[in-house]
Amino acid sequence: MNSIVDHAIDHHLFYMHRARQIMIRRLLPPADRILDLGGANSPLYCMGYTHAFSHLVMVDLPPDERHEYYRDVQVESPSGSVLIHYGDMTELDAFESESFDLVWSGQSIEHVPVEAARRMCAGAMRVLRPGGRFCLDTPNRTLTYIHTRDWHGGFIHPDHKYEYRAPELRELVEQAGFEVLSEVGICEMPETVRTNNFHYSDFVLGNVLTDRVDEAYLLYLDCRKPG
Repeated sequence: MNSIVDHAIDHHLFYMHRARQIMIRRLLPPADRILDLGGANSPLYCMGYTHAFSHLVMVDLPPDERHEYYRDVQVESPSGSVLIHYGDMTELDAFESESFDLVWSGQSIEHVPVEAARRMCAGAMRVLRPGGRFCLDTPNRTLTYIHTRDWHGGFIHPDHKYEYRAPELRELVEQAGFEVLSEVGICEMPETVRTNNFHYSDFVLGNVLTDRVDEAYLLYLDCRKPG
């Protein structure tokens, strides 16, 4: 264990990826028709989603507009049909109203400015059937601020446009008309919170999922469209 903790700084992205897979496997609801916003390089069926579906549409930028690490897309699903729609995930006019059961945004809302994120949430509301779910995860600025404070002071990734604190993310989806069913923290960071200094060992020693959303590196919201 000591060796694992000692190398946490080198492997923390791997631990975060595994934690997100556990989150997807345990928390994402079953759905027949799914719209995935910005997830072409990490399809749900490669990230631990266990539920069968009939139709999955992934909205993402064309390969030549994505980082070279994120250009490969696996479209062979063990479940239903998979379609890649190249376009802007904040502009969903190409999709019919009330045509999806689940809209999923995995680590993508932080890549657009806040006003564009508002459009994305409004679009998700429109394309979901009544009672449909909008689920998303994103870095928690309360923790990423501590992470970058002594480093460069900005966001954790140069492509990030805004990183949300839990109340901000909650307000964003509620303003779009969603009811927040649950909030879960991913990658609990107990020593970082206790000392106000970043501890990479938390990625190994902290709980994978926690109800203490303000003390986790990532935020997960499960939201429902009324009706």
